[in-house]
Amino acid sequence: MSKFLLKTGLAGALSTASLLMLSPALYAQDAGSLEEVVVTGFRGSLEAGLSNKREAVNSKESIVAEDIGKMPDLNLAESLQRVPGIAITREGGEGRQITVRGLGPDFTRTTLNGMEVPASGGGIDSSGGVNRSRALDFNIFASELFNRIDVNKSQMASIEEGGLASTIEMYTAKPFDNPGLHFNAGVQLTADNLANETDPRITALYSQTFADDTVGVLLSAAVSQRTVRQEGFGSVRFSAPILQGDDWADTTGTVVTGTPNTAAFAQNFSIYDPADDPLSYLFTPRLPRMDYFSNTVDRIGITAAVQFRPTDNLEFGLDIASSKLENDRISYNYAAQFRNSWDSITPVSLTLDPTGQYIIAGSFTDVRPRSESRGQFSTTDFTQIVATGKYDFSDTISLEVMYGTAKSEHDEEQDRYNIDGPIGGADFSFDMTGNSNMAAMTYGFDILDTSNYTIGGGLTVRRDLVERTNDTFKADLNIDLDPFNIKTGFIANTREVDSARINPVGLTAPAGDSPVDNYAGLAVTFQSQVGGGFASALDAPAGFPTNWMVEDISVANELYGVNTATWVRAETDGSTFNVKEETSGIYVQGDWRTEVGNMPLLLNAGVRYVETDTTASGVSNIAGELINTVASNSYTDTLPSVNATLEMTDELLLRLNLGENITRPALSSLVPRITSITPVNGNIGVGNPDLNPIRSDSIDLSIEWYFAEESLLAFTYFKKDITGFIASDTVLGTLNPGIAAVVAQRPEYDPGDPAYLPGAIDPYTGIWNLSQPINSQNFDLDGYEILYQQPFSSLPGFWSNFGIIFNFTHVNAEAPFDTSLGVVVSNLPDLSEESYNYTLYYETDVWGARVSVNNRDDYLTRVSGSNGNAQEANTGPTRMDLSAFYNLNDSITFSLEVINLNEEAERNYTTGPGASNLNLVREYNSTGREVFLGMRYSY
Repeated sequence: MSKFLLKTGLAGALSTASLLMLSPALYAQDAGSLEEVVVTGFRGSLEAGLSNKREAVNSKESIVAEDIGKMPDLNLAESLQRVPGIAITREGGEGRQITVRGLGPDFTRTTLNGMEVPASGGGIDSSGGVNRSRALDFNIFASELFNRIDVNKSQMASIEEGGLASTIEMYTAKPFDNPGLHFNAGVQLTADNLANETDPRITALYSQTFADDTVGVLLSAAVSQRTVRQEGFGSVRFSAPILQGDDWADTTGTVVTGTPNTAAFAQNFSIYDPADDPLSYLFTPRLPRMDYFSNTVDRIGITAAVQFRPTDNLEFGLDIASSKLENDRISYNYAAQFRNSWDSITPVSLTLDPTGQYIIAGSFTDVRPRSESRGQFSTTDFTQIVATGKYDFSDTISLEVMYGTAKSEHDEEQDRYNIDGPIGGADFSFDMTGNSNMAAMTYGFDILDTSNYTIGGGLTVRRDLVERTNDTFKADLNIDLDPFNIKTGFIANTREVDSARINPVGLTAPAGDSPVDNYAGLAVTFQSQVGGGFASALDAPAGFPTNWMVEDISVANELYGVNTATWVRAETDGSTFNVKEETSGIYVQGDWRTEVGNMPLLLNAGVRYVETDTTASGVSNIAGELINTVASNSYTDTLPSVNATLEMTDELLLRLNLGENITRPALSSLVPRITSITPVNGNIGVGNPDLNPIRSDSIDLSIEWYFAEESLLAFTYFKKDITGFIASDTVLGTLNPGIAAVVAQRPEYDPGDPAYLPGAIDPYTGIWNLSQPINSQNFDLDGYEILYQQPFSSLPGFWSNFGIIFNFTHVNAEAPFDTSLGVVVSNLPDLSEESYNYTLYYETDVWGARVSVNNRDDYLTRVSGSNGNAQEANTGPTRMDLSAFYNLNDSITFSLEVINLNEEAERNYTTGPGASNLNLVREYNSTGREVFLGMRYSY
């Protein structure tokens, strides 16, 4: 379905809705005829969220469970994407991370039951791989474990700092939320997907209160399996021979259709020389290939809650949340290797794009294909325990305390093996003239004949371990002096991340280029491993291969000795580091209810003061000696905030939110590992433990019109003045004391060593050329959000059961990055300039259905691209999802869920060299449509 059709349909729906909304007659009712209507289901969830938004003092959105233990969506990120300003990124067709108002996942802080969540997982390379950042991977948790999610897009002093874009607060269910006995259980099966697997999803919840509702116990569990096939085409970026210092082997006889654009080459290649062969400047797919990823996910989630209220003014609580995610990814690809082989390949014929800058079809000789087989096997374990207490000293004074501890462990092994086609290469052709996203490809030999293959290089066997621990204590004192309310509190956090790359010792790799037929069972056909139907969810060209030779990964593991290898921590690897962060903060805030010209005004003002101490360590190789480098840093922040809500009428609210907030630096940027050094010239490449947080001054101004029951039309303008954005640069400065102590141990500073250099720059007092990440960028980000929500309950008969929720966001970032590159999207990573979501629903007491559409514009994934490309980006997807239910009776409900109803593909691309502003496919694949059937029992 095209974006034009979707936007046209959206415009029609909104036009109709606007007429309904603006017609007073539709809402004129006899006051004596009003009766209370209990709203349940999805509509009830929307009503509860809208009520929370209206009562909030700051800019806040809420997602509330439809029923105890039943969130509106199967995935938390997919629930969040209905919130204005939020866009999501997916891993294997499932929501993984979020972007809020154009700021990426690292700028959102997420809490669970009051404390920050230290959970991360893994992924394929194009989706970020292993998560070592501050961002939360939402796909770790089952949505059924949660009862409410609050999204705070403006700051209050009582909200802990760290979420410059937003603070997301997640809450599991508690027995006192719904007193009495409650039990529900559900089962769901996959009815249709590309993998042809019937994956079960089982949930259960028990909640009971006892002793006149003074004691409560709740247990919930969610167990699921999910199998996803993600398949398509990849180029692994376009590039040109000249960027590797090469030319094609021989172009004297090359037949070229089109004219190389030498003027564009001169503009976009800093190394351009008119004496060069112009064909060497043409961008070509580096590794045109078939791509396949299989993702098998086993997820177990458990929550437990105990609440005890011994007296009316004393309450205790204990919440336990646990999740285990096992993820097995198997990937196969088959690539023609242009990369690193340009000078041995002869182009026979080439067809150029209309601009004359890249090749869209060609035939070649001496191209050697490579078949890559990769297994990624990971486990993520998360456990959190939170103890709370509340004591009411009087009707006006209360104290709340909380202590929580949480731990996340991610363990991932990757085994990657290659077999290569005929030595010396073979004929190869590709053709993208009829499909810019996928190539028809032919090879000059039988790609299913094992005698044509030998053992390839590029072996990768490794493990990644990421362990995170968080400990939090906080206390909040609340004093209610109507119309004034004062709240003050203290919080202390200790967070630690230990990341390690683990390499094997004792592998028994066979000799390179030895025939694969020497090893029984090693080479097998792709279809024998995964079955047929490859790329069936895509409009693949007729000449797109669907079967090739791969390695049996279990056989390869035995052959290479992976199962018996000894694993050793790679201390000097960039993925190995330890960062400990301790924060302590205090705040005070006041709420005041007053009037301005007979209009109620709610004022909230406060200030938060926080101290941050970090200690980071990493091992450096100093003249062959491994030396652990430890460096520390401290900084303080004072963060004021003001929130005001003016009730202009009973239906019309005007909000103003002002505040300061921070996002702390990426953890890996703090590691003081020395990557390069020349003491005589004073040049050093190193991490930066002295980084300060990124800071912002923010303003939100919104008007909200609650024009009818359960209805809202709102407009919000927001702006952030961001300072200290982190980018890599070379600056003059002195070394951090911890780094200086390591540098001083180098032989250049030892008078007794032959390498002693009397003129070497002093490590402690000298001025060095520091190549490192620094707080160097300042810019403004602004935009607006539109939110419209309405059930059409005033319409007659059948139509009264319809409703709609819609939001649109526009974001503009005046980032000071290099804008001479002709960027196609904003220069800020993860920012889509425009995004929208809308849901049209129909709901009765017996049955209901809804269709949701979400879209985001293209967004950058890398500001500085690779292989000569200026930048890398993702094509903004438009996805449709469907959900339906039928209540057989008060206890039994049947459900239907369809994910990616329109089978939208995922696409990322590169922009070509310099200011060429091209759109060259890097990966194009699809997970297809997924259909789930379920049944739920409630008591």
